[in-house]
Amino acid sequence: MHLNQLVLAGLALCGSTLASPTPAKRADDKVGYLSVYWTTDDESVYFALSDNDDPLGFAAINSGNAVVSPTLGTKAVRDTSIIAGQGDDAGKYWIIGTDLNIGETTWDAAVRTGSRAIYVWESTDLINWSENTLVTVEDSTAGMVWAPDAIWDPEQGQYFVHWASRFYAADDTEHTGDATTGNVLRYAYTSDFKTFSEPKDYIVGTTDVIDLCLIQLDSNTLLRSYVNSSADGLPVEISTNGLLGDWSLLGSIADSASYEAPYFFADNTGGSKGYLTADLVGSSPGISGWASDDLSSGVLTKDTSHDLTFMRHDSVLAVTQSQYDALKAL
Repeated sequence: MHLNQLVLAGLALCGSTLASPTPAKRADDKVGYLSVYWTTDDESVYFALSDNDDPLGFAAINSGNAVVSPTLGTKAVRDTSIIAGQGDDAGKYWIIGTDLNIGETTWDAAVRTGSRAIYVWESTDLINWSENTLVTVEDSTAGMVWAPDAIWDPEQGQYFVHWASRFYAADDTEHTGDATTGNVLRYAYTSDFKTFSEPKDYIVGTTDVIDLCLIQLDSNTLLRSYVNSSADGLPVEISTNGLLGDWSLLGSIADSASYEAPYFFADNTGGSKGYLTADLVGSSPGISGWASDDLSSGVLTKDTSHDLTFMRHDSVLAVTQSQYDALKAL
């Protein structure tokens, strides 16, 4: 979403001199990464792949064609996020996204009378996807629902789903007056992406906040970033006591001014290494990447060796060899 337009938005073990045998690759070992994105020209869902040797080296698959396209609502999806099922849902995947066709409206109207629903697609193999559904997650006082994403909350045994909204007075049914809030980050819980708990505020800033991303680094540590219209770049915050616990600012991502839609993902080879993608706002939009030797430090360096600008506001999923091969064959 365009905030600048919203004013009117191991320990290597060496116990002997004998070389240790190379462990056999397991079927569930992750060998690459699936990026799920949309494009400026066609607001549908697109896929790109990279491998463990070059995690930020994403290349479009499916001959550059959309994998799924929305048929409900505005028939335009953006801010696409892929979620892997956990617990009893292992083997399921969902894609969720914003219901917004900006070519058919204005940014002012989009925050007043935009969609209060999110797109949902479901799959068990990443290849075949259900028809889209639209699930309303906010009540009629909300002007819009933007950039939905989700993370598994092991404490609740459910998915913590979050998005950005702004609100209007209950008696301002047409949302023609001043909003009662700026853009705030909201959350709800779901177990099936069909029904959701009553939404609550998650981050309410003194200025607009949108585009939240969260990553679980270990059993105790979470990292998050989001867009704050008053910040010069994307903040990085850390928590060691849960999604609803205390958060501390680590700093800002280097060279991230004018970027939105941050998305963290971990390196498949283990350790603390990881990456981030974010989407440039303005006349030349598109994704850039960052890399870190230690995500928990909050220090990331901008990548200059890849051109990812063919993608917009993406999310990333680690994939196995069989998944990688099937996706590559699309």
